[in-house]
Amino acid sequence: MFICRNDRTNPGAEEHVGEDRCMPFRRPAAQRSVAALRAVTIATVLATGLVVLLAGVSSDQNPAAAGPIPQHDFAVATAAAFDPGYILSDDVLSDSRSLTEAQVQAFIAERAPGCAFTSASTCLRAYHSALPSRPASEGGECAALEDVPGGALASRIVFLVARACHINPKVLLVMLQKEQGLITTVSPTYRAYRVAMGYGCPDSAACDTEYYGFAAQVYRAAKQLRNYLLDPGYWRYKVGPVAVQFSPQMACGAEVVVIRNPATAALYNYTPYQPNAAALANPHGQGDACSSYGNRNFWVLFTEWFGSPTEG
Repeated sequence: MFICRNDRTNPGAEEHVGEDRCMPFRRPAAQRSVAALRAVTIATVLATGLVVLLAGVSSDQNPAAAGPIPQHDFAVATAAAFDPGYILSDDVLSDSRSLTEAQVQAFIAERAPGCAFTSASTCLRAYHSALPSRPASEGGECAALEDVPGGALASRIVFLVARACHINPKVLLVMLQKEQGLITTVSPTYRAYRVAMGYGCPDSAACDTEYYGFAAQVYRAAKQLRNYLLDPGYWRYKVGPVAVQFSPQMACGAEVVVIRNPATAALYNYTPYQPNAAALANPHGQGDACSSYGNRNFWVLFTEWFGSPTEG
């Protein structure tokens, strides 16, 4: 069963990269098989390439205190290199130890170095949220999370959830950007934090209040990604040839994509559209009326921030 959301905003906007996706409900844990978690590998070091316009941002913390991040320059992502059947490798998706907590914080600080902290909103680098305890999930997706007294910075929440759910923190950072632009924006809204990962926000209804809150959104999205990998045969998009629409508009058509691995299938289950030729011809901007941008933007952001998402 799917609940779908169409969040198709200006794909070149600084504070939001447009996305379309369907969010499937999980079936009860008792009905699902729990596969062994894939072995993790150390992912590529961080990159400094820019994807979206970076608004300057100042800080209430010294980024250097968070520890240095290895830097490499990567070529700008181009449409010629985009493979709709292999967007993300399994090893990269599951590399939950690709960043330390200090590196997550330093990366967030670098993306928006000019935030003045003078408005009513708080930039992600200084955002603080409650992080309640959670038991280990019954389906095996995530280990238990302990309560953090007094709450935690966003970077700590991303780090702890990534480790608990065995999901790459780089993937979570990219999703925060493609969903609500939270990595680079200097003026995040209350709503952006409340539905940070777009989880539980269908096209046909208001977002489900059960999943409101930054920590809840990060946890639910990470758990859902792990769920896709634990039982890949259950979901609509799976390895093999699958017709994938270009847009929520049926008239825009679909094309068969030969999905090569479970991690790429997971992206399509979270965002069930592929970019059309117009979207790929302008990888940092607007396509046409039939364009969707979620999986394109994921690939562009990951490639230019962290290197290839298919080479762990």
